[in-house]
Amino acid sequence: MTHAPLRIGVRATRLGRSLGERIAEQLRPHLGATTVTQVAIEGDGRGAWPGAGLTRAVLQGDVDLAVQNAKEMAPELPTGVVLAAVAERVTPFDVLIASDEMILDELPEGACLSAHSPVRRAQLLRYRDDLRLIDVAGSLEERMRLLESGDVDGIVVSASAVEHLGFQDRVTEIFTTEVLLPGPGQGACAVLARQGSKELLRLVKHLEHAEARAELVCERAFRSELKAEPTVAIGALASIEDGVIRLDGAVVDSAGGKIVRDAEEGEVGHEEAIGIRLARRLLADGARRIVSLASGGDR
Repeated sequence: MTHAPLRIGVRATRLGRSLGERIAEQLRPHLGATTVTQVAIEGDGRGAWPGAGLTRAVLQGDVDLAVQNAKEMAPELPTGVVLAAVAERVTPFDVLIASDEMILDELPEGACLSAHSPVRRAQLLRYRDDLRLIDVAGSLEERMRLLESGDVDGIVVSASAVEHLGFQDRVTEIFTTEVLLPGPGQGACAVLARQGSKELLRLVKHLEHAEARAELVCERAFRSELKAEPTVAIGALASIEDGVIRLDGAVVDSAGGKIVRDAEEGEVGHEEAIGIRLARRLLADGARRIVSLASGGDR
């Protein structure tokens, strides 16, 4: 590497900076005299995906690498930007942080929960249609303050965010995928670079985790084939055992009244085809109608 600082783009949040620090620490043994600087990228409201600003920063050369929560990436990256590495995945499940250490089944009727994603809200309503759900777009710390002030009875959030920000001791329930199937890419950390940046691409290969990439590719292929807007409630989780990759996928209507869910398996190495097959089967089984209505159409 050169002596010029390595510019790592991160989202301008505590979670974004935490992910960037984790990746920088893993890269330091391979950097020699090169220093690392974080470049915080504010959301600019352009594009529906939270990670769009980071992708744009890579494409425009404002940063050398971008580190981001993989579930915030658009299903298709723009020409010129590549998924250079997928770091080892942390816990992909969703968790509950509730008052009085309660689990979901113990919360009173009409309990108010903060749930900041369409797929969480839809599945929670399917499980308990009495819940009052609010979408608070602030940081986890801001949502924790709502819980402490009594404005909400609980917070549903990714286990990965809880781990990165140090709130593990506040978790009251880890949800099984039968209750909450996480969004595609949850718990995975993606590193983006410009296509053709040979030295950088060689560097970030030290971060690569083969199983995490296979799982992410499978989930993203599923998401992409559905051709749905970000507001559509889509869950997907791939897992690998003994060389076989299993993908569980679901499309849920926003009120939780209808769910189309199934699973697909195949050998590792065919993860993209597995994701596409499952998406096509769900579309044929009724997901196409849900996607269409949630996207404002009737196709």
